[in-house]
Amino acid sequence: MRRKIAFSFVVLAILILVSGISILATASPGTQDDPFITLSYLTNIFRPQVMNEVRSTEQQMIQRFEARISELEAQLQASGSGQAATGTADRFHVVTLRRDQTLIASVGTEIMLRVGTATAFGSSEPALVNYTAGSTLSSASALVTNNMYLVTIEGNGVRATADLVRVLVRGVYTVS
Repeated sequence: MRRKIAFSFVVLAILILVSGISILATASPGTQDDPFITLSYLTNIFRPQVMNEVRSTEQQMIQRFEARISELEAQLQASGSGQAATGTADRFHVVTLRRDQTLIASVGTEIMLRVGTATAFGSSEPALVNYTAGSTLSSASALVTNNMYLVTIEGNGVRATADLVRVLVRGVYTVS
C-alpha cells in the first residue's frame, strides 16, 4: 500500500512537472500579454524612433526661429533707413550723432546729452520733458548737457547741431 501511495505521488509530481514545463514552453515573452523589452529592441527600434522625433522637432524649431528672425529683420528695414538701432530699457547706450542726424525715440525713452550740442525734435509739443530741471522743451530748443530728458510723445527726439554729438539713451530709438 505504501508503494502504491508513493508511486501515485511520483506520477502526480511528474505530471505536474511536465504540465508546468509545457506551459512555460508555450508562453513567449515580449507579447502584449507579457511585455518584455530586450536590449536589441531598445537599441534597434526604440532609440532610432526617439531620435527621429527629436530631429524632426529640432528642425521645426529652427524653421520657426529663422522665420521669426526674417520677420524682425523686415520690420527693422521697414522702420528706418537701415541705420536703425534698438536700445533696451534696462541699460543706457552711448549713441554718436553727426551734424543734422536725428534720433527719433519711442515713448518712455530717456536721453542725456553728454558731448556736443543738440536741439529737441518733434512734431508735437512738448518735444521733450527735462526731468532734471522739471520743465519741458519745445521743438528746436537747445538741450542742456548732463540733464535727463524724457520722450513723452512717439516720434520725438533730438537733432545734432554739432559735428560730433554723443548722447546716452535708454529705450527704443532709431537714428536717421
